Amino acid sequence: VQLQDRDERLGPLRDLPERMGKLAGSKPDLSASMGFSEEEKLKISKGLVDLQIETNKMKEQYEMENFELKNMILALETRVLELELCTEKVSGERDALREGLRALETSRKELADEYIILKSNYLALGKELDQEV
Repeated sequence: VQLQDRDERLGPLRDLPERMGKLAGSKPDLSASMGFSEEEKLKISKGLVDLQIETNKMKEQYEMENFELKNMILALETRVLELELCTEKVSGERDALREGLRALETSRKELADEYIILKSNYLALGKELDQEV
């Protein structure tokens, strides 16, 4: 039982030399496949440089568009503030004109009442004059 137990524990270790041999044999294959020719390395480098140039162009375009959009936003915010100030100014003028209209309306009513009184007095005086004559 002890030998079986020991044998089961050493099972994965028995395959170790075989696996090491496979790894050692695959190392030269890997080196050969990784050994790109100089031309391939140059093509890859050129591709990377072209990609970096394209990336930089895209970044520059993004930053330019972002800058333009921020300028537009600031211009629109300025316009909104100007319109708000105009609205406040017009509202103040409107309120002042309403107050002036109320004052004129009150004055007109007072003048109308006074006119009626004066006309009544004039007619009464005219009757008195006619009676005296």
